[in-house]
Amino acid sequence: MSFFIPDRSNRPTDADDPTGGTRELATDNPPKTIELADGRVAVVEAANVDGFHMVYYYFDATGLEGATTADLQAFMARSGYRFGAEQHPEVSMYFSSSATRDAQGRGIWEFCVTYEWG
Repeated sequence: MSFFIPDRSNRPTDADDPTGGTRELATDNPPKTIELADGRVAVVEAANVDGFHMVYYYFDATGLEGATTADLQAFMARSGYRFGAEQHPEVSMYFSSSATRDAQGRGIWEFCVTYEWG
């Protein structure tokens, strides 16, 4: 499987947080990867930031350049990834996405699911 290593420069990190509210969870080496519906590979990372659990999915944007966050959420659902609201109604979920480029200039999506326990 071919995948890129995410640029973590805009991510909160343990070292950069003077309040101690950030804890990186899944930043494995080698990275955790999943296969999406169309065969592309996503790198998955997670962090706790001030009590919020955040899961980041990074994947090639080819063919999805004009996608909205809702489009990406539907794409993840088609890939078999559900985000738990049915099983845990007390958990609020927020979805966000950001288009970025990797070191070689390829378009990459950063899709983030943020969980908040009520």
